[in-house]
Amino acid sequence: MVGTPKRVVALEWTYAEYLLALGLQPAGMADIRGYHEWVKIPVALDRSVPDVGTRQQPSLERIAAIKPDLILAPSFRITQTYGRLSQIAPTIAFNPFPEDGSSQFARVLQDFQTVAELVGKGDQGRRVRVQMEARFAQARQLLQQAKRSGESFVLVQAFTSQNVGTMRLFTRNSIASEILERIGLKNAWSDRPQLYGYSTLGLEGLASIRADNFFYIVQDDDNVFLNPSVEPLWKNLEPVKNNRAYRLSGQTWTFGGPLSAETLVNAVITAMLRR
Repeated sequence: MVGTPKRVVALEWTYAEYLLALGLQPAGMADIRGYHEWVKIPVALDRSVPDVGTRQQPSLERIAAIKPDLILAPSFRITQTYGRLSQIAPTIAFNPFPEDGSSQFARVLQDFQTVAELVGKGDQGRRVRVQMEARFAQARQLLQQAKRSGESFVLVQAFTSQNVGTMRLFTRNSIASEILERIGLKNAWSDRPQLYGYSTLGLEGLASIRADNFFYIVQDDDNVFLNPSVEPLWKNLEPVKNNRAYRLSGQTWTFGGPLSAETLVNAVITAMLRR
């Protein structure tokens, strides 16, 4: 790669977020409609940014037409197309899901700074990290003042899959779990690290949950916990009995970068402290 890339195509929402946090608009990105639905950060994606297709199968023709200097993509999605993408422009393939079960959030921060250095925004990358850490510190202080620091939690995303209620319980190696632990909470879900950062259980798994706080992400039209067959398990959940079951937005994004981390912290603090 010669010089500092100016025209960067992002084939995953997270990498588009990285660029926006660094003050750059992507030259092109995948699945813009989905990005707007899920990624809630304070920096706007410009309407002029072209869509290059789905994240799973981006259009090589659209990407080539943009004449990018750099392409950013997750390695697991471009195993078949890496060679052709590299013929269009230098392509960096990141692995967001370490196979050894290590911290996915540490990988996020590492990859974010790598992108910052690649596009000549190393100092801005460090400033974004400092801003994020300051928000974490503020959240820790608010929980301490409310005497809620050190409480345990379980974070769940629940939905219907093939007519069956399903839960994803985020494990300690996940991005979302580490963010919440950094503000002074403790993940009570003790399953071993999972490749994608969550265990998948049926709704009967509610009976095994022991935590002070229950954060759950459900869609308005698919709140599986309202199903009459689940009601006895739901009402017997300690956080429900103690009014510490907190519903987060159905579009809560748990796989983003530093700005999405701040958005998640804001949502959790608002829910817990009604701020």
